[in-house]
Amino acid sequence: MIRERSLAGDFVAAAREAVGNRQTAVRAVRALCKWFGGQMVYIPLARADGKTAEALRGVLADAVGDRDAETIVLRLMRLFGGVQYYIPKEMGAFPKEIAREIYGRFDGTQGSMNALCREYNCCFTKVYRICRGYLAERAQLHFDFDKTGEGDDDEL
Repeated sequence: MIRERSLAGDFVAAAREAVGNRQTAVRAVRALCKWFGGQMVYIPLARADGKTAEALRGVLADAVGDRDAETIVLRLMRLFGGVQYYIPKEMGAFPKEIAREIYGRFDGTQGSMNALCREYNCCFTKVYRICRGYLAERAQLHFDFDKTGEGDDDEL
């Protein structure tokens, strides 16, 4: 999941309202974060036909198709247009999704490591840390005790 109260989260919510499908919205915003991540991007006002608007349409069209891309771009421009935003990198905006993907694809070989590093634009150490963190998080799920502090010990 994306982090709460983030620009990426707001973009996903807006895209989801536009297309009605969360998976499509997440795929679209991840594409934006992958392409523009780490940069300041001016979101043009609705119906603007500038270089940035065309770049947004192109990136989204590659990710979700022309029809959904146009719908999402119009929605983003209507809600966020007229302001310059820092677009977070994909790894920072969607850490859990990326960790799940990397863990699922890493088979321990140098070839898979090289492919993951190229695809996610990170170093070997980052891939190992992501896999180790994902494993630790999954292991913790097995020990998720009652959060209230009251267990079934009273019945023993």
